Amino acid sequence: MSERQCARDLQLQTLVIEQHERVLTARVVSPPFNYMTAQMHRDFDALTRAVDDDDTVGAVVVTGGVDKRYITHFDIADILAAAERANRPLSEHTLRRIAHGLDALTTLPGVEAALADSPLAGMLDITRFVNVVLRIMRSPAVYIGAIGGPCGGGGLELSVAFDVRIAADDDAVGFILPELLIGLTTTVGGQRLAQLIGPARALEMMLEGRMYTAREALDMGLVRQLVAPDELMPTAQQMAARYARRNRVTVGVQKRIFNEDLLLTPAESLRREASANAAGILSGPAPRALRAWVDRQRQGAGDSVFLTDLDPWARGDVVDLNA
Repeated sequence: MSERQCARDLQLQTLVIEQHERVLTARVVSPPFNYMTAQMHRDFDALTRAVDDDDTVGAVVVTGGVDKRYITHFDIADILAAAERANRPLSEHTLRRIAHGLDALTTLPGVEAALADSPLAGMLDITRFVNVVLRIMRSPAVYIGAIGGPCGGGGLELSVAFDVRIAADDDAVGFILPELLIGLTTTVGGQRLAQLIGPARALEMMLEGRMYTAREALDMGLVRQLVAPDELMPTAQQMAARYARRNRVTVGVQKRIFNEDLLLTPAESLRREASANAAGILSGPAPRALRAWVDRQRQGAGDSVFLTDLDPWARGDVVDLNA
C-alpha cells in the first residue's frame, strides 16, 4: 500500500490520528472551544478520502481531543465572514446550480486554491462538507461518534451521518441545533436527523433551540447508549474493534442500502439542503443575527453564547428574525 493511502499517516491541523489494529481514532482538537471550522472540513475531507482507500481501517472513532469538548458547533464568526465576503444575496436555486458546477470544477488541479479567497469560498466549503457526509454514509468503514462534550450545529450534523453514536453520561454533554435561532437552516444533517428521530421531533428540537441532555438524546434515539465518562473511549474502541472485523465491501454496500433509498439521491438532496443554508447566510435576518452573536461573544467570556447565555436566543429576544 502506498503512503498516500495510509490514513494513520495523515498530519492534519484539527484532527489527531492514531491507529490500533483495524481501528482508527480521530481526536478533534480545535482549542479552546472545539468549534467546527472550514479547516476542520478540509481535514475531515482528507481523512474520509484516506479511509476509503485504506484497507487496514475497518472502523473510525471520532471523539473530542479537548477536555469536556466534542464538536461544539460551527464557528459563527466564520459564517459571518463568509456572508460578508460574498456581499450579495443569492437565491437557493442559483446556489444549487453553483454547487453542481463546483463539484465538477474542483476535480481540476488548482481550482480549490484559486477559489479559496473568492466570494465562492463559503459555497466551496459547504460543497466539501456535503461530500464528506456522503463519503461517510457510503464508506466501507464504520464510523462511531464518542461524544464527551457539547455536540451542536455542524458537529451534530456531521455526527448523525455516523453509523453509531455513544455519549458520556455527563453534564458536560449536550445536543443542540441552534440554526433557526439565527435565521438559518441545517447544512447537511437535517434529513438524516429526521430519519433517526422522526421529522416532528427533529423540527421540535430546532424550534426549541435548547440544549438537550445526554439522557434526552438517548430517549429520542439520537445516541445508542450512555456510559460513564471514563468508559466512553474504552466502550467506543471495543465496539469499533468488533465492527472492524466485518468485511469492508459488504459494510459499504449495506450502508448504501440503508442510506440511499430515498426519493432523491443523497447527493441531490444534500445539495438542496446545503444551498438553502447558504441562501440563508447571504440574505434575510441571518447576517444580523450572526453579527449579534459575535458581538455578544466578544463582550462575554469568549465562549459560545449558546453555552453561556442561551435563553435569550431560545426566546427569540436577541434579533427579530421576522423583521
